[in-house]
Amino acid sequence: MMAQNQPNYAPDENSVPEAIGFEGFVIEPARGRLLGRDGGEIAIRPKAFELLAVLAGAGGRPLGKAELLDRIWARVNVTEDSLFQAVKDARRAIDDGEGRLLRHIPRRGYLLDCRLSLVDSNAAPPAITHQDDRPSLAVLPFRPLGEAGHAYLAEGLVEEISIALSRFRWLIVIAHASAARSGAGDGEDVAAIGSRLGARYLVDGSFGCEGGSLLVRCRLIDAQSTRQIWQESFRAGRGEIVALYETMTGAIAAAMEPRLLKAEIDRVLRKGTGDLDAFDCYLRALPGYYARSRGGNASAIALLERALARDPHFVLARALLARCVATAIWLGAEQDYQFGKQRALELAREALTADRSDPQILALCGHLFSVLGGEHDEGRALLDLSLRLNPNSAEAWRLGAWVAVWSGEADLALSRAAEAERLDPLSPLQADLLAVRSAALFYAGRYDEA
Repeated sequence: MMAQNQPNYAPDENSVPEAIGFEGFVIEPARGRLLGRDGGEIAIRPKAFELLAVLAGAGGRPLGKAELLDRIWARVNVTEDSLFQAVKDARRAIDDGEGRLLRHIPRRGYLLDCRLSLVDSNAAPPAITHQDDRPSLAVLPFRPLGEAGHAYLAEGLVEEISIALSRFRWLIVIAHASAARSGAGDGEDVAAIGSRLGARYLVDGSFGCEGGSLLVRCRLIDAQSTRQIWQESFRAGRGEIVALYETMTGAIAAAMEPRLLKAEIDRVLRKGTGDLDAFDCYLRALPGYYARSRGGNASAIALLERALARDPHFVLARALLARCVATAIWLGAEQDYQFGKQRALELAREALTADRSDPQILALCGHLFSVLGGEHDEGRALLDLSLRLNPNSAEAWRLGAWVAVWSGEADLALSRAAEAERLDPLSPLQADLLAVRSAALFYAGRYDEA
């Protein structure tokens, strides 16, 4: 049965409403923004956004496939597969995996099956704001190099980079549609662009052809200080476009994530200790987590407990605390093995119960279930899911290597360790990578190499 969709506005195909609310979400067609229930902007693909905008503007009326294809892909010949992909992406953006909100009615089409209402967009400040402590980042349009015909490739690459970075759930990625309307390239300084987008960090670059291959130059900028944090060039042959996007976006996201994390740690270490919020405490805990020393690990535990005292719903801090409690056992700092084991596994189970969608939480908890709890099947399944959700996380590949060792899959462990090192060759956990590689070689019977 369909919900009672009586909108408190009359849909008008000749005008575009500034903002429409539905189920706690707000879509702003003119601004190209989709806001979540917490007021933060949601990263969404352009065609998925257009689909939601068209359906919201229909006021609860089902729209057939032909009409949607005509309105979203006007004058472009595409198949229904493009529409199905847009539906899938839109449902993912509004956490509607079961299709309860964005419903398909057989022989009638698609609709937003909920109450729709006009929202006063002027009541909100023009700048994008975020209601949590995570750092925010925007990927700006890349400057074209050479042939103008490659502009669409550059736009697609920027969109894919935004999506790849959004898989790191500790980071807020400003929606591609908003970043594209930021005014970048008009001579405005990065501090002003960052302020208007509500982004602490900006990514920009260039895209073009050089010597028969595609060349991407990319850099990461601190928008507040205008300091350049990282810059790199990526080159690929003119092959199949999908393969190119996967290769390029994976490399860029994997290279950028540890630099962003280091910049955030450096930023919070410069702050006084009296005004730390929950995410600051989490960031301050990371050097101790990486140190693998009794003192560093004890400091990390204290900071993570402080983070949870400030925000009991900070699930990533809970998962990392579970890992640090386990590390205390392995370092000999926790004398009561059974107590430490029980606490670590309880924390991991609590984190997983609260959030099974964050790839980093899945990796941390899966590792503990396997290595500490002996629950190898569950640990393997969680790591496999983590790597499917975010194949650009060096930490997940490293933890997955340990899970493979404990599951008796030495060759898989070696390949995962190699991928972790490829993604983050300067990882602060190089010793751990050497250890898992040595363990895998030993169990494979390659004793001299181990």
